[in-house]
Amino acid sequence: MNTLLLNFSLTLMVLAIIPCIYRIVVGPTIPDRVVAMDAMTTVIVVMLGVYSYVQGSVFFMDVALVLSIISFVGTVTISKYLDEGVVL
Repeated sequence: MNTLLLNFSLTLMVLAIIPCIYRIVVGPTIPDRVVAMDAMTTVIVVMLGVYSYVQGSVFFMDVALVLSIISFVGTVTISKYLDEGVVL
């Protein structure tokens, strides 16, 4: 695949993070901030996947997998805490 196209897609993904950062900083409620953080980590995981393909290294895919697992567990934990008031 064309490296220029992959670099362009990485640039667009960096631009996609900007609204997420805005919602995390300005978000009127905590659930808005949680959803923005989850969206931002999803974009970062996709960026790591594309970067892994561009570099030809499997290492970045391991990092993306660990980040996605941590993001999922964190989102579920915060959501449960906001809903019920306790985590366990």
